[in-house]
Amino acid sequence: MENTILEWLLEEGTPEVRLRTLKEFQKLSDHDERIKDCKQKLLQSKTYERALKKLKKDKPWDKYDAIMAFAEWGLTRDDIGKEIDDEVFGLIESTGFKMLCGEPLLLRNLVKLGYYSEEIVKNEIDSVLKLIKEDGGFGCISTNKKTNDPKKPHKSCARLTVEYLLLAAELSLQGHRPECADALVHYFTKRNIFYRTDDMKTPMVDVMLSTFYPPDPIKIGAHMIVYALRVLGCDPGLDAMQAGYKALDQHRLTNGRFVLTASKSVPAFKAGNIGEENKWVTLYAYMAQES
Repeated sequence: MENTILEWLLEEGTPEVRLRTLKEFQKLSDHDERIKDCKQKLLQSKTYERALKKLKKDKPWDKYDAIMAFAEWGLTRDDIGKEIDDEVFGLIESTGFKMLCGEPLLLRNLVKLGYYSEEIVKNEIDSVLKLIKEDGGFGCISTNKKTNDPKKPHKSCARLTVEYLLLAAELSLQGHRPECADALVHYFTKRNIFYRTDDMKTPMVDVMLSTFYPPDPIKIGAHMIVYALRVLGCDPGLDAMQAGYKALDQHRLTNGRFVLTASKSVPAFKAGNIGEENKWVTLYAYMAQES
């Protein structure tokens, strides 16, 4: 990464991007004064205030989005304090983690926030990771027999499997690489990450070739997928990784920054404007090369 791009990511005006960059790209410890200063500024910001208000709303999906925001920014439960513990355990109690297709991404975010030490979280992760199918992916959770008849064989759901890939990557970053990691990696690398096995020019899911952000349970962009594979040890020289970098480069500007191509109409947090250069996408794209 060129210094001009790094300086852009470390600008004071976006402490949430700055913190994640300091922690995960530059790999500074929580004891570093730059980390401490950045956390203080983030916790005093309007950005953090909005997420905290969302965390305290009654609707589970508001809490889900707030948890995602805190995790993406690089905060932990210790940074936020008891307020988040009450909300997290309340959400677990009311939903049993079963938030439609969003459970794996919720678990990934809880790991990132520091909840893997909690028995209820660890047990749930151990349980769901055992559901991996023979093809290295994870099956659709729908109970609609037209979509997912348990009596008939079904291929894994690519959208859901991407979430599990992010979960496995985060566990690995925390020193807990799951047994299914290699199978998950193989699931994507044998497809050059994005493509159907019967047609290596057609994506399994169109959004996977975009830079959709912030992540949604069924919409995760190329920058996060390639990043997760790199975290799990994929050699950048592999054909699959080269296909990943090629997909990312389609969204790269001449100045080395990357563009945000899509987002939800009401995203989990404000990450930038569609069609413009984006700090989050840029950070992930470079971490995908250098993690």
